[in-house]
Order: sequence, then structure tokens, then C-alpha cells
Amino acid sequence: MRRNDYLIKRKFNSYLVPSVLMIMAMQLGNIVDGILVSAFIDIDGMTAISLSLPVIFFIQIFGFAIGVGGAIVISVQLGKRQINEASSTFSVSLISVLMISLVFSVLTPFISTPLANILATTDVLRELLTPYLFWFMLLTPVLNLCLLLSNVITVDNCPKLGAATFIVANVVNLILDYVFLRFTDMGMSGAALSTMIGYACGNLVLIPYLLSKKRMLRFRLIEGFKRFKELGGILKAGASQASFLLMMILQFFILNTFIQNTLGADNMAIYAVCINSVDIIKLFIEGIIGVIQTIGGILYGEKDYFGIRRLVRRTIIFTGVTVAALTAIFLIFPNLILMMFSFNKPELYDTAILCVRLYSISFIFFAANRIVQVYYQTTLHPFLSTLNTVLQGFVFLLPLSLLFIGNIGIIGVSIAAAVTEALSFFTVCLWRVIRQKQGKLPQKGFLMIPEKDSDSLYDISIKSTEQEAVAVSEQLVKCCEENRIPSEVGSIIGVTAEELSVNIARYGYKKSSPSYIDINLSKADDKLLLRIRDDGVPFNPTEYNSDESDEFLLTGIQMIRRISDGMSYTRVLNMNNTVIEVACRA
Repeated sequence: MRRNDYLIKRKFNSYLVPSVLMIMAMQLGNIVDGILVSAFIDIDGMTAISLSLPVIFFIQIFGFAIGVGGAIVISVQLGKRQINEASSTFSVSLISVLMISLVFSVLTPFISTPLANILATTDVLRELLTPYLFWFMLLTPVLNLCLLLSNVITVDNCPKLGAATFIVANVVNLILDYVFLRFTDMGMSGAALSTMIGYACGNLVLIPYLLSKKRMLRFRLIEGFKRFKELGGILKAGASQASFLLMMILQFFILNTFIQNTLGADNMAIYAVCINSVDIIKLFIEGIIGVIQTIGGILYGEKDYFGIRRLVRRTIIFTGVTVAALTAIFLIFPNLILMMFSFNKPELYDTAILCVRLYSISFIFFAANRIVQVYYQTTLHPFLSTLNTVLQGFVFLLPLSLLFIGNIGIIGVSIAAAVTEALSFFTVCLWRVIRQKQGKLPQKGFLMIPEKDSDSLYDISIKSTEQEAVAVSEQLVKCCEENRIPSEVGSIIGVTAEELSVNIARYGYKKSSPSYIDINLSKADDKLLLRIRDDGVPFNPTEYNSDESDEFLLTGIQMIRRISDGMSYTRVLNMNNTVIEVACRA
């Protein structure tokens, strides 16, 4: 018997599909948005959307930063079984996002036109950009509410609902895009409105969650205002996401302006195709990498370092294979990318082909940087995550882009992207190694986690069978003897593990295939903590009453309550997590 990653693998697979579908829906909406605008308006319409990105990212920065930061803090709190604190974090996050978003809505009539005049250098682009910005900014609360809730509910055992939110939002968006652009003269206003109506429909999907009595997170208005100071911790956890969007704002504003002024609007269309190609990569990899945030935060809170290693390794393998395949497609068939976005500037066609190919070289390091950013953000090392983001989006990219564009034209953008991604990744790795040798960062290696929890005495996975439940009881008793724990305490630990494991084997998988049970024994201060985790049917032993249940006949639960010093339960990642406390009596 030894620890395995069977449960982690099952959780990875079960969360992977919803996560990928959610990101694919969001990115596909962005990509098809550009395709439809190019087809029904003009390539200048897609260029106008590219010019709007600094403003669009700015109004989303709080929804993303608070949504991602809140989800990370909540996942760690749930991993530590701090349910009330997690609900407070949820409340603070929701109140903050709504208040900030309403400010943008109020300011929209006064600033949308001046912003369009700043971002665009020609009258044609300004005319296309102004209505697009107006509707996006006016309806900011709809968008940011969706961004927040979809992140939060995913860690509250609802990954499929979180995915459904974005799927519905973007399906509605694409349908309305076609209707508004094909059958009306709404133009860019239609493109913006279709997006915001889509997100409004996505918010409606969340109603069952908000009305559910089974959810762990509860909105508490008064508590949210009382603990508003916790917003700082939420923003700190989401700092990498905020800095990522901030760098994107600066990057797009400076490069858009520079390219328009030095190379002209036609070359700006090539740049628009290149940055939209990154959305295609995100379409496939962001969902995979996002599983680290959803599952990794809870594992980190539980100090399940074995699980974190297996989770990250699986994520790297899936991401690497996907990016390699996509890079090959871009290198071999760049013309398909240009056709997709209706690129109609024949005099620049060969240049555009070369730019797409060169840009694809950056994809593998782009994926590596995203893993760095998400992992360090999730494990509460925001400085490394933010450092990588700043290097990637500003420190390296802008000087290199301006240098290369000034010397070799628009091709310089693609070369700068590839060099920037590689430099950002290796610089952060070098900084981490130096700081680890100085003792400023924990452990060795990329993950910065110990081989095992220093307080852990026993960590094992057993098949969900009665035979292995009995066998693990004997091993736990022996483990207690080896660690000089009194025999009566060891007996309590052994009996408790056996009773709970037998109950899981008998009743946990009646409607599904048997699985494994993770069992961990650790010592904290003057007590032992026995953690038992399974992915069977939801069952809370702390609320069990044999007189009220006909389905479970778990007479051992009452006995465990009598002989133990405490019992707690949470249902996170759709797994039962039960912790039994036993005092180390002399």
C-alpha cells in the first residue's frame, strides 16, 4: 500500500472538460467575433476591435483580478475547512466587483468618445470604435459579474455550471453577432451589444446555484461590508491576473499607436491577425492550465504535496502536446489563419504569412509562462507570478518590439514576441533559483513545496474495499507504535480509519464504479489529525443520525464520535473530506 494519484487523476479529468469548454467558449467568442466583423463590416472593423483592447481589458481588470483572486483565496480556505471565512471572501468579492463596475457605467457617456479619439488615428477607425466602446463600458457590471461568479462557483463544486455560463454567453453572442451584422445596420454597436447580451444570458444560468441550499458559499451583505478590508488579500492573490491585464493594456496602447503612426493602418491589420492568433492558442490551453487554479489551491490548503506534483505534471504534459500540435499547424498552414480573418490586403499577403509563422514560435514559451503565472499565483507566491507577467508584457516586449519594428517593420513584432516569451520564462527561473539559494524562497525546484508535509506520519491510498480498510487499520496502529504514540490512541486511530473506510466501501459507490480512498495521518501540536478523502456519494458524518436514515446503517459513526475529540467535514472538488481529531494523551 502506498499513496497514488487515482483520485487526483479523476478530479483532473472531471474538471478538465468543463474548464476547457469554458475557456474555449470565451476565446471562440472573441475569435469568431473578429471573423464576423471582418466578413460583414471590413478588416478595419477587426482592427477597431484590436484598438479597443486597452479599454476593454481595463474595464475587465477588476472582474478578472477579484474573480481569480477570490477563487484562489476561497479554494485555500476550503482546503483548510474554513467555510465561514470562504463565504466572507465571496461576499467581499461580489460587493467590490459590482461597486467598481457601476463607476464605469456612470462615466461612459462622458469618456467613450474621447477614448476613441485617443486610440484611433484615422476618422474611419474612430467612427467604428466609438459605438463599440460605448456599449461595452455602459454594460460593464453584466460582464464583470459573470467573470467573478464563474470563477467562484467552480471551486464550490460546480465546474460544469461555471463552464455553462460562458458557453451560453458566447453561443448567444455568436447568434446575435450574425443576426445584428447580417440583417441590421447596427454595425459595431451590434457587435458590442451581442457580446453583452450574451453575458447577461450567461448570468441567468447561475440562478440555480444562487438558489441552491447545498452550496457552501453564502452571500452576506453586512458581513461583506464589515470585512471589506479583506479586499487587499483578494487583490494580492489576483495580482498576477491584474498585472497581466495591465501589461496588456500598456502593450496594446503603445504598440497600436506606434504601428499606426510609423507603418500605417494596413500593417495594423497584420498585427491584429497576430494577436488574434494568440486567442486560438488560449482557446486550447487556458482551460487545461486553469485546472491548476481550481484543484491546486485546495490541495495546497490541505498540504497535499503529492497531489500537487501529480496535478502539475499532468497539466504540463497535456499543455505541451497541445501547443506542439498547434504550432505545427501555424507553421505549415499560415494561409488558413489569414483566410479565417478575411485578410484582404494582397500587397501585404507574403509579409503577413511570414509574421504568422514567426509569431507561432512564441507559443511554447507563452504556454510555459502561463503555467508559471497560474501555479505561483495559486500557491500564494504572487511576486514570482507578477514578475513573470511584467517581464512578459512590458519590460522585454515593448523595448524589443519598438526596436525591431523601427528596423525591420511589422515582422519585428513577431520576432519580439518569440524572444520576449523565452527571456521572461528563463529570467523568472533564474531569479527563483537565486532566491532559493539565498533562503528567501522555500524548498528547491520549480514547485517550491516539500517532499511531504513535515507533520505527516502516514499517507496512503487504498482501494474502496472492506479488505483494504481492515488492512490499513493495522498499518495505522503500527505507525502509531513506531512514532511512540500511546497504544490506546493508536487503537482509536485504527478503529476510526477502519469504520469510515468500510462505510465508504459499502455505501459510497453504489451508483458508480469503485475508486480509491486517500488516508493521511498527521500530528499538529498535541493532537493527531486523521484525514480521509473519497469521491463517493456526498455524505456528511457529522450530521448523520441513524434514526433518520434508511439508506445508510452506519452504527460505527456514533462510536467514532464518542472516542474521538472532534470531527469536521467539507465537500470540496466533489469529494468528501472528513477530519478526525484525537488528542495525544500521555
